[in-house]
Amino acid sequence: GVQRSVLKKLRSGRYSIQSEIDLHGLTVAEARTELGAFLAAARERRHLCVRVIHGKGMGSAGGPPRLKPAVNAWLQRNRAVLAFCSARAQDGGTGAVYVLLKRAS
Repeated sequence: GVQRSVLKKLRSGRYSIQSEIDLHGLTVAEARTELGAFLAAARERRHLCVRVIHGKGMGSAGGPPRLKPAVNAWLQRNRAVLAFCSARAQDGGTGAVYVLLKRAS
C-alpha cells in the first residue's frame, strides 16, 4: 500500500532518522517488548522514520540469527508500520532496518 517512490526514498536513506533503538544483546522476548514500546513512543512523538538495529546474528550461540527474523515478523504485523527495509551500509546494512511509521491520528 506504499507508493514506489516512497519505498525508493526509504531504501536510499533519504528520510531523516528521527530516533533509533539497538536491540543487541537482548533476548527475543526482551527485544519484542522493547521494540513495541519504542515504536509506540516514536509515534507519540510523531516520528515518521526510525532505525531498528538488530544485528546480523553473528553472536547467536552457534545457531541461526534470532533477532533479525523476529524483528522482520513483528514489523510486518505492526499496524503502525507503513514500510521497512534494510539500512544502507553506513547505517548498519543488513543488521538494521529503516522503518516508516504511519502518522499518529
